[in-house]
Amino acid sequence: MEFDDKSVALKTARIPTCPSLSRQQRKRGCNNIRIIKANGFILTEENGNYTMSWMTGGFQDRKVTYPVSKELVDKALRSEQDAYEVELFLQTGEWVTKESKEVARQNFFRSSPVRILVNPSSIKRLFSNQEFIVLLQKAISSELKPMELDFIGIIDNYLELLLVDSVDWQEEIEAVHLEILHEKLNNYIYFLESKQYVARYGDNFDKKVIHITFQYSPSDNGLAFLAAVQKVLQPTDMSLKVELPE
Repeated sequence: MEFDDKSVALKTARIPTCPSLSRQQRKRGCNNIRIIKANGFILTEENGNYTMSWMTGGFQDRKVTYPVSKELVDKALRSEQDAYEVELFLQTGEWVTKESKEVARQNFFRSSPVRILVNPSSIKRLFSNQEFIVLLQKAISSELKPMELDFIGIIDNYLELLLVDSVDWQEEIEAVHLEILHEKLNNYIYFLESKQYVARYGDNFDKKVIHITFQYSPSDNGLAFLAAVQKVLQPTDMSLKVELPE
């Protein structure tokens, strides 16, 4: 006997199964049970009682389920943000507030200061000026590593020290950027003046070059600083080579 697609669909629609429900719920029947999937969660209503379920995500992904009131259901259905706030409330018993969001953001950047460099202008308002500077010092130091030589080698009978600057020059970070760069350059100069290279490379060089390559074009203050350094090195056997981005 042959069936067309429509007759098969009608027969299937009459089968009273509830595959997504528990065994106990299926035993009671599904006439009074309603399931809604929205905003990343599953809402189950049974005889006026509600539960809200979602997957936790992460390495140990698992399903969690909480009983909820009609008021929380209405809020969770409004938007993904409202659903997220309801989920946090069910897990912690506390509502997310503007203040708690800011505290969470502050703690995030305190634990990972280098992330501030992505958008310092929007993050600066989260902190006092003093704390923001301290965090910037940590962030830029982690990028420039002022106590380390990036590279050293011999090129055309020159001893060359390479310094790689990968930090941007936004107004909010310019002063601290210059401070850390100044510190690193001083350490490079001291390395050459104290001849710490002699044991490995000898001391028979036509010139000693500090070669700085910038990922971002320096600000006007940055360029003025570099010009001042070049002037200081003129009477010595050291020189400064600056490579700017194209």
